[in-house]
Amino acid sequence: MMSRFPHWPRLLVPLVVLWGTLWLLPSVRAGDKARQVTICAIIADPSNQTIDPRLAAIGPQLRKLLPNHGFTLVDVKSKRLNSGQSVVCNLGGGLTAEALLVEPLDDNGKVQIKCDLWLNSVSQFSTAVATPPNQLFFCDQKRMNGTHLLIAVGAR
Repeated sequence: MMSRFPHWPRLLVPLVVLWGTLWLLPSVRAGDKARQVTICAIIADPSNQTIDPRLAAIGPQLRKLLPNHGFTLVDVKSKRLNSGQSVVCNLGGGLTAEALLVEPLDDNGKVQIKCDLWLNSVSQFSTAVATPPNQLFFCDQKRMNGTHLLIAVGAR
């Protein structure tokens, strides 16, 4: 099963994004233990230079991440979560990406999120990230057909 994603992860790059135009999410209120967590899957294709209009707000960041690629949004899910809750993005073919809110705000002012990739309920990849609120990070997996699967996760 790992042959579909032989080098996961190849790249983990934090990107600061003003994603209000892509995801209109409420901010965390003082003392609130919940966060709005968003996860999305994007296919980056070197043979097609177009950017899905739904990704226009983060197009420049995607182009910096993978120059000379086009980008297609596969799925996006957003949900208000408490610690221990997750949101799942369906990528098709038995593949799902999951973002688990570990800690809404740690002592360093960062949101702790665990990101998992599953193929037919078998773990393909798992990573934990501590990121400032309103910052998007990407996990990049080069696929056998030359495209990349980008999993973007962030919290507000």
